[in-house]
Amino acid sequence: MTLQISPLSAALGAEATGVDLSGSVSDADQEALRQAISDNLVLVIRNQQLTSPEYLAAVRLFGETMEQQLSTFLLEDHPEIAVLDSSTSELDEDGNPFPVGSRAWHSDHTNHAEPPKMTALRAVQLPKSGGGDTGFANMHSAYDALPATRKTELNALQTVNKIEDKAYVSDEARAKFGALQSHPLIRTHPETGKKAIYLHPGKVERIEGMTPADSKDFVDDLMEEIIQPDVVYRHVWQPGDLTIWDNRAVLHIAHRGYDHTEQRLMHRVLIKGDRPH
Repeated sequence: MTLQISPLSAALGAEATGVDLSGSVSDADQEALRQAISDNLVLVIRNQQLTSPEYLAAVRLFGETMEQQLSTFLLEDHPEIAVLDSSTSELDEDGNPFPVGSRAWHSDHTNHAEPPKMTALRAVQLPKSGGGDTGFANMHSAYDALPATRKTELNALQTVNKIEDKAYVSDEARAKFGALQSHPLIRTHPETGKKAIYLHPGKVERIEGMTPADSKDFVDDLMEEIIQPDVVYRHVWQPGDLTIWDNRAVLHIAHRGYDHTEQRLMHRVLIKGDRPH
């Protein structure tokens, strides 16, 4: 079995085949997988049939796992894993399941002082008739495409981030992770030095120097400006996919257009990061 890395789109994303993460992975293959994430920001590792301990061991090839705040959705025997199950989701007025967490483009856990550097998501059960795709947007490219005056404006801004006001966030998690956290809207990647737009619109309590209402309008306009087809890859999940992405440079979204009677079950793990700067 030989590891192969192939691009998935011009914007971002690559797939890895020819590797089995359930067993021992050579040092050379580990380095190649890590480099693939650095180069492509999103890596889809195909055909992985993993137990929960094997999944965690695979994720730890990329860094140390971290505690998640979705305390009511954690796997009992392996609390580093959050269970995102459409069969337990509420439905909107059109009969589509609300995903757990954000319903818009975002980076994960921006309300933490040290948000995750990466997120791993494993497809456990997919809707039989398709759908339930995940979109990814390259925030390095989005930033690079801005006019110089716009970059200067955004470089000076700080977001103030809150924990989501959702029923599935326990009082314990709210007490532990509820303190407001300030982060730069434009962060510098600690490994590459590249700049990226960095935010979770649903967790922006305000932008420093703006009212909450003005902040929301500003963020809404910014998101409309930066989410363009040439920076987006839409991932159509396959059974056995394990997808890992760089939260420091990528926004993602769960697309909800699938039959809610057909279960979409995903297991998520977060990898520790550092304070954005």
